[in-house]
Amino acid sequence: MKRTLCTLALILTCAASAVAEDLTVYHIGNSLTRNLPLDRLKALFASAGTTYRYGQQLGPGFRLEMHLINAKPGTPSAKIGRYNLVEPYSQYSDAFKKFTFDAVVLQPFQMPLDLDAKLGKAPFFTVGDLQAASAFIDYARGKTKPGKGRWDLENPNTEHVACERFYIYATWPGPEVVQAHQPPTFAAYYAQPYKEGKVSCADFYTQLVKRLNERHPDLPMPVRMIPAGEVFAALDEKIRTGKLPGIAEFYARNQPYFIKARRNNPKPSPFDPEQFDPAAGVLNFFADGIHLNDQPHNGEDSGTIGSYVAALTVFSTLSGKSPVGLTVAPYEQFDAKADAALIAALQETVWSVVGGHPHSGVKKP
Repeated sequence: MKRTLCTLALILTCAASAVAEDLTVYHIGNSLTRNLPLDRLKALFASAGTTYRYGQQLGPGFRLEMHLINAKPGTPSAKIGRYNLVEPYSQYSDAFKKFTFDAVVLQPFQMPLDLDAKLGKAPFFTVGDLQAASAFIDYARGKTKPGKGRWDLENPNTEHVACERFYIYATWPGPEVVQAHQPPTFAAYYAQPYKEGKVSCADFYTQLVKRLNERHPDLPMPVRMIPAGEVFAALDEKIRTGKLPGIAEFYARNQPYFIKARRNNPKPSPFDPEQFDPAAGVLNFFADGIHLNDQPHNGEDSGTIGSYVAALTVFSTLSGKSPVGLTVAPYEQFDAKADAALIAALQETVWSVVGGHPHSGVKKP
């Protein structure tokens, strides 16, 4: 009887960790989203038995309101960069009028939380992340109110409901601003209260999610958060206090990659040690001043530790499942056997943050 109960418990545990449904997700952001990278995130979902279809509109250094302009490559309004589009979904204005998605993931970047529209020379304008994210939510729900002076208002979606489930991808600050903070640790910087300006911290994303839900009270599911930055803050504490097993050995093997990535960057990285620096915590994850892997972020050598942690966080939040036990196969810097303790600790840290997080929507069983 005891053996039968143990077997049943194991079966239930395996069933709970499996992701049953397929997902179709549209991502809007920049290279911090490309850092996952999305094709490797797709492989991560596939290892759990889920088909992860994705569309994306990702521009280099793009802020959310820059995507609202929807400047097509080759046109005068596209001087700010190019999109990285995926067929058949293409750019957001086509995707949200022709397709349906299980989720839309919005990645804010270096803008104040709340800033009323400031119109520039058409089609350019500037708004805060609250206003920009809210505009995308309306567009995806077919609720854009037609208007003038902005591309999204002049080319509105007033009918087609593409999605009713939205996530804010809460990313991370770079080493430069962390090192200028007192104390100069990632965890301390990320824990500061948001006041104003461009600050990538937990409180900024918390306020953004809360105020988006105030603006959209009729959503069938509240706007959620993918708390990648908070996971990095938790890992920062563990690294600096010697509680992340196997991390020194991992960097003994992979440090040449990070040295090359940081020094070959057009802009020298502000964090560039010769060896793994435990006192610097999660800053060791950075391949330059903001990215977790070397450019172009989706190459053959993009399977870094930071990208894996970010992808685990996205997986866990969107699926609602624990990432403990997931493969590391899409992320080639790992040795599944040699890094077993480190991999388990990374996965457990992700689940400790995502599971039960007040804004992830994920509850631990």
